[in-house]
Amino acid sequence: MAIPERYNMGYNIGVGGAVVYDNRLLLVRRASRRGRGNWQVPGGFIEPDETIEQAVVREVEEEAGVIASVEGIVALRNRYAPEVGNSLYIVMLLHPLSGEPRPDGREVDRAEYLSWDDIQALDQVPAVNLEIAQRVLSPNRHLLMPRSVAHVSGVPFNLFIG
Repeated sequence: MAIPERYNMGYNIGVGGAVVYDNRLLLVRRASRRGRGNWQVPGGFIEPDETIEQAVVREVEEEAGVIASVEGIVALRNRYAPEVGNSLYIVMLLHPLSGEPRPDGREVDRAEYLSWDDIQALDQVPAVNLEIAQRVLSPNRHLLMPRSVAHVSGVPFNLFIG
């Protein structure tokens, strides 16, 4: 049965990658018009043909030059506003595999690993990113962890569960 046309309209789904290395969080500074100057975790929108895990790994590499792997889900943010519709943002904890932070020069003009003290000293850090930083740099972080499960059709997928 096809999904009714009215479903999934006015929605956008984004991902953020909280890459932690040596108790420092990878942040990028937005250079594009929307959010210019904001320090935040790298991320962006999910493409129709990718999973959230693929999207966050791609976005982190595109924006910050770091290749990383997903460890689990840190947070979910859901927001509705009449002018932009319904927005879901999934923040994932990632482990860096290779690459040094370097900005893409288009969407972001800086990319670096920062300590909690460094992050608190920045001028433009959206509240959601302060919350993320505080959680992922804490020794007591709680994650939803991926578990491979098979759909009734037999196709495997990840179920993130705590």
